Amino acid sequence: MDNHLSLDQIRELIKPISGPDGRGTKDADVLVVGAGPIGLTVANILGSLGISTILLEWNELTSDLPKALVIDDEYLRLLDSLDLLDDMEEHLSPPFGIFFYSMRGKPVVKVNPFLTSNGFGNRAGLMQPVFEKKLLQGARRYPCVDLQYRSTVAGLDQEENGVRLKVVRAGREHLVTGRFVLACDGARSFIRSAVNISFAGNRIDQPHLVVDLAEFPDRSPFSRFFCNPERPFNSVPAPYGGRRLEFMLNPGEDHHKIATADSIRDLVDRHTPYKGTPLKIIRSVVYGFSERIAERMGSKRVFLLGDAAHVMPPFGAQAMNTGARDANNICWKIAAVLQGRLNPTILETYETERRPQVEAIIRYSVMIGRMANIRNRIIAAARDAVFQTLNLIPAIQRFFAEMRYMPRPWIKAGFMVRSRRQELVVGRTCPRVSLFLDGGSTKSIDAISDGWFLVVGIAVPTNDLLLLADSRFLSPQFLSICFNDMQCVKVSGVQHARPASPEAEAFLRPLTGRVLLVRPDRYVAAVSTLDGIGAVLAELEKSFGPLREDVSSSPIRSS
Repeated sequence: MDNHLSLDQIRELIKPISGPDGRGTKDADVLVVGAGPIGLTVANILGSLGISTILLEWNELTSDLPKALVIDDEYLRLLDSLDLLDDMEEHLSPPFGIFFYSMRGKPVVKVNPFLTSNGFGNRAGLMQPVFEKKLLQGARRYPCVDLQYRSTVAGLDQEENGVRLKVVRAGREHLVTGRFVLACDGARSFIRSAVNISFAGNRIDQPHLVVDLAEFPDRSPFSRFFCNPERPFNSVPAPYGGRRLEFMLNPGEDHHKIATADSIRDLVDRHTPYKGTPLKIIRSVVYGFSERIAERMGSKRVFLLGDAAHVMPPFGAQAMNTGARDANNICWKIAAVLQGRLNPTILETYETERRPQVEAIIRYSVMIGRMANIRNRIIAAARDAVFQTLNLIPAIQRFFAEMRYMPRPWIKAGFMVRSRRQELVVGRTCPRVSLFLDGGSTKSIDAISDGWFLVVGIAVPTNDLLLLADSRFLSPQFLSICFNDMQCVKVSGVQHARPASPEAEAFLRPLTGRVLLVRPDRYVAAVSTLDGIGAVLAELEKSFGPLREDVSSSPIRSS
């Protein structure tokens, strides 16, 4: 991280590359449409699970536009579990927080960068063209994934056992078939239209000029929202020693003229603390924003992800990250159905689990934009006074500093069994705690789970924990946590570990005597006593257990 590059070096780095032609495969378990960040993330997840996948992308080249900028802790955790993060770290900015400034230029909300329970900084900056190339490189690792650029989807038919896509390539049509389709083809999604799902929402009248800069002297480890009604603007850390500036437009301003170098110079000198600072412009463009969510996030064997399912203004920096959560939620479920481990009912929980979170994050993004972009000076002064007063209360100051105002994912219905006593654990992500294993090595709980279900017994008899393996439901890994060597009774088939950090101790110690079921997406599905966990698994198996016909059903074949 924090690898500083010159303007010329950045321009060279973000140049697009030719996407692969692929092997011409015409049948796979999953068809992914769209090779933006979310489609490529999906390809990596499915590849890691061994699912035969075809990714179809109409473009010839990877993207050269640095659109998305912010990646959050949960997305970083997902990339780490896919062994992608090490190769990306030099292309990310250091973690950063966010400061909101009053109309007089005084900070009214301060969020410094911090380490989250996911094990990573709360947010970091990236360049989307570089990010996409790294994801593409990662997807090429998997023989089961066929990446086909220059392939335009022109038709879709769903049948009982699969989906047919009409694909145009080099002027010729052919059919590609699969069991499921994951639409990652953006806000103007062809797939969403083809399955007749409406995309309701509103245009937000807050167009912004976005300017990406290289070699910028402001290295503040936080975004800087200057909430001045005369000209609201945001200054965001970017990789390679750069910065992104975002200026709200005034009514009637010419979108082309305001994006010119002379206009940007004038905006910076008049409305920012960067007067006279050399501006090395990577690119400048005016964006308009909407808030929309699909009527349904799926139709039979077709599922919508990312911008195909929802769009939101960028003020919460959550659009791409929300799409990554979509991918993390649906991919393991499809894999479990294809492998005969769960029945197709599990796929209905995609809508149940994701829609409330998406709706909450859209509301949050809209609210941040409305608060930061107030244009009336009297209302802006009242806003500033309220926040300055609230900051006098230590508990509220901590509330802001820990970003607890942002809705965090919390699954309240779906593949889970909620208990009253452990309500604050179930449905939330399991912290990425570090653990000491036998022999003294240290691993994260993610590495121990190996991307699948994990049953964690916390200071419970290990022999009894292993009895749960008899049901074969979910085929989980088993992990026994003990707090000292005296508690550890080694049993074959169960991994044994002790907390390796104060954070691990703080999470696990209050759960002594309990058993956790952690899902492949690292959300906690259930917490129970050792005596009760069998009933919990039985309840999940009753609702989602495999049906024999699920295993034998085969995809339709192309003709």
